[in-house]
Amino acid sequence: MKIGLSTSTFFNTVAAENVFDIMRKMRVDTAEVCLNTFSDYEKAYVDNLAQFRAGMDVVAVSPLSTQFEPQLFSPNMRVRADAELIFRKVCYACFALGAKFYTFRGPINLTGEKDFDYLRLSQRFAQLSDIAATYGVILSLKNMRWSYAATPDFFKKILERCPRLFAGISLHHAEIAGYDIREFLDVCPPQRISIVEVQDHNKGEWCLPGRGKYRFDKLFSDLERRKINAAVLLAAGSDTYTDFVQVRDAFEYLVSEYRGVIQK
Repeated sequence: MKIGLSTSTFFNTVAAENVFDIMRKMRVDTAEVCLNTFSDYEKAYVDNLAQFRAGMDVVAVSPLSTQFEPQLFSPNMRVRADAELIFRKVCYACFALGAKFYTFRGPINLTGEKDFDYLRLSQRFAQLSDIAATYGVILSLKNMRWSYAATPDFFKKILERCPRLFAGISLHHAEIAGYDIREFLDVCPPQRISIVEVQDHNKGEWCLPGRGKYRFDKLFSDLERRKINAAVLLAAGSDTYTDFVQVRDAFEYLVSEYRGVIQK
């Protein structure tokens, strides 16, 4: 199991082209790279960004999904076609950065809908998986609290119908939606989990790992017991720290907790 960092941690504080150097100084060698705006998806920008990667293991690429991913499921063909143009650009970014997974969110659930058309959704996921596969990329659906994929039940049903779809599990979004992260792990095949994103919390506030009350040793033990080898990535908000030393310390805390588990 690798411990790494999502560049979402640097959102609004560091430009994407500068994050690799900062992470290397923290001795981070595994990352999810987040792209934040339409110009970030352009080939010229992505090719330039890839030059900074060096030996960094980029396991996933994550776009700012609300800009276009919900439109991939629109009943309007022109809307879908325009969204697919951007989708393909993100797939290329995954390829250029050496990422196996595209961290995908999909439709937004503004009304709290619970009865989904799983047949239609699975057919669309299959089509998108076909497109991603032409770039050597796998779609990995993330459990965003505001999306269709906010519940373990949705994951169970959609993964059964979409054998090529993977799951990216966020501790933060699981708990905000009212679930323990293990409820998602229970319904996802271990070999089909791409990443596990983590941060800590204390007295109702989210914070860097090591500054809250969350038992990461128990989480790592659970992942080991379930034979889940997905990368565990620190993904905290930029409002949870005041300098990069604090981020480095949080990363090292996670590494230490994991080593403590595997050395028992």
